[in-house]
Amino acid sequence: MSDQGKSLSGLSSEEARAFHGLFVSSMVMFTVVAIVAHVLVWTWRPWFAG
Repeated sequence: MSDQGKSLSGLSSEEARAFHGLFVSSMVMFTVVAIVAHVLVWTWRPWFAG
């Protein structure tokens, strides 16, 4: 059993790059949705108006 080309996670370099790309794009989308939600709530009821 040769595990050459595998990392500690068991993914190959190509699989790790694909997972990383999906993870980063998901995180960016989550951040954008969170920012939009905060702006919408701020326009509805500002929690700090100083």
